[in-house]
Amino acid sequence: MANDYYTRQGSYTKGTLARGDVVKTDFDALVTAWDTGQVNHKRALKLPEEGSPQTDFTITANAATRATKALGFDSLGAIELQTGVGSWEGTWATSTAYTLRDVVVDGAAGGSTDNLYVCIVAHTSGTFSTDLTASKWELMIDVEEARKWAKKTDGVVASSEYSAKAYAIGGTGVTDTAGKGASKEWAIEVSGNVDGTSFSSKEYAQGTQASTGGSAKDYAQKTNGGVSGATSDHSAKAWSVGGTGVTTTASKGAAKEWATGVLVDTAEYSAKEYAIGTTVAAGSAKDWAMQASGTVNGTSYSAKYNADASATSATASASSATSSASSATAAASSATSAATAKTAAETAETNAETAETNAETAQTAAEAALDDFTDIFLGSKSSDPTLDNDGDALTDGALYFNTTNDVLMIYDLGNTTWNRTTPTTSDQTKINTVSGIAANVTTVAGISANVTTVAGISANTTTVAGIASDVTAVAGDATDIGAVAGKATEIGLLGVAGVITDMGILGTADVVTDMNVLGTADVVSDMNTLGTAGNVTAMDTVATNIANVNTTATNITGVNSFAERYRVESSNPTTSLDEGDLAYNTTSNALSYYDGSSWNAITSDTDVKVGVSSNDTTAGYLNGKLVAGTLVTFTENNDGGNETLTIASTGDASGTGVAMAIALGG
Repeated sequence: MANDYYTRQGSYTKGTLARGDVVKTDFDALVTAWDTGQVNHKRALKLPEEGSPQTDFTITANAATRATKALGFDSLGAIELQTGVGSWEGTWATSTAYTLRDVVVDGAAGGSTDNLYVCIVAHTSGTFSTDLTASKWELMIDVEEARKWAKKTDGVVASSEYSAKAYAIGGTGVTDTAGKGASKEWAIEVSGNVDGTSFSSKEYAQGTQASTGGSAKDYAQKTNGGVSGATSDHSAKAWSVGGTGVTTTASKGAAKEWATGVLVDTAEYSAKEYAIGTTVAAGSAKDWAMQASGTVNGTSYSAKYNADASATSATASASSATSSASSATAAASSATSAATAKTAAETAETNAETAETNAETAQTAAEAALDDFTDIFLGSKSSDPTLDNDGDALTDGALYFNTTNDVLMIYDLGNTTWNRTTPTTSDQTKINTVSGIAANVTTVAGISANVTTVAGISANTTTVAGIASDVTAVAGDATDIGAVAGKATEIGLLGVAGVITDMGILGTADVVTDMNVLGTADVVSDMNTLGTAGNVTAMDTVATNIANVNTTATNITGVNSFAERYRVESSNPTTSLDEGDLAYNTTSNALSYYDGSSWNAITSDTDVKVGVSSNDTTAGYLNGKLVAGTLVTFTENNDGGNETLTIASTGDASGTGVAMAIALGG
């Protein structure tokens, strides 16, 4: 008979001598074979000696018959091929005969755990707890533990881990806990922080808690003080139209106030005030042009005042012939004053032009800031934009309000995607649904329709039986064979159930990470982009107040443009006339001011002709306004038309002429 352990080394014949070295080699081979056989014997599957004679256990079925079967023991303890892992018997009941591998659910008649058990000893049931203690049942699926993983909110489930419901809507050890926080809290919590340091998406978007460093809403529109959590910063709206801490505040002031206010930052005045106001110590453009009395800046007078003074000097000169020499001097002084008035008017013009430049600079800055802000906040749109409002590429952190879903969207340049700042309605619904999963879990364990399915899914049962490698691995443990196969089937059943799949989604590390994305440092940083100093400067207006910014720009042009006060034309303007307007007549090369009813020339030229306006058609009008002194005669020319006077001296008795000086007022 062939021997797998020993092969004879020599050939031995009766009556012949055997060589010693051959005999030794054979002996050594026998020892080795014995040792090998002993090792293999120890490793072999053995059954205890139970009676005599001992017989071999032989599986006679061929490979086709053995396929998908399990190796087990019959009721007498003999090895046999078995089909399936058990028979579903429904809810456990007392006084019931149960056979090996029967499967039941622990219901109200037992411990009410909804756990699944497999019978490992045939018996007639009595009390479930007693039978379980007697090792007649073995736990197949711990449904109670699954329920804890699904909905327990009063502490940990195992070690330091918590249930899906706790991570979804909150619970002991998750709510307000460092490094944790529930999905719902990360989304909408506004009563404090979520994990001891960071805040929810809603709080960062529109909250008022100081510790956040300021919400997006505060940075956009808060006007009753500094931004919550960053009180030295102010909102775009405050910088645009004014607010507490900006209006009438040193080194500050809103754009609108710089355009149309009075004393803006406790030290400087608005463009409008420099143009037409009355509170500027150095004098406004209007004051320098037409203030009728008193000095403009404490030392100098307006153009109108100096012109009126010249007229007064002319009258005084004409009324007193005996003081003609003095009058001449006064006339010269008047001429000098007129020249000074002209210089003052030119200075006023320069100041007004400067005010206009400042106003235009303020307008340009406001428009640039508005453009920068509208590149960040794109306003309200029905769908995700692909370009900003100028047609340029989108920037990282850009925002817009989606009117279709009523949600604020933020742009991720790295992934070129628009992300929501709050969960979708569908996601929120799923989060809220988690709290109701307990009923579904109970259904998996307890409802008869689904449980009955266990007995009917023979294909799955056969599949478990066919896992030959797994069965071989535990071939030495007959008790565990049925239990492992049974657990595989039932665990597979729970995997098939959509409820268990949904229940497990929120419990996985990846999904927890995804649902917490709004709480990560990167996303928090993105949402804080609106709080940076650069964006505060850029966002000096908001879409809801764009009308105010436009009004500011319009008023800067209408109120502060010196073009409305000073014009250069070939004749005196006849339209858009306001008291104090200035015009340079290129035909007569004369600067004139408008006194509310007519244009009046401002000039130091004493030789200019004096017109008499509407009275020019009255004969003798000009001559009638003057009085000739001693030895002086007036002859009126072009009477009733463009009147002129010829002034002559008749001389005294000795023929000596008379010195004369004439100053004419308008």
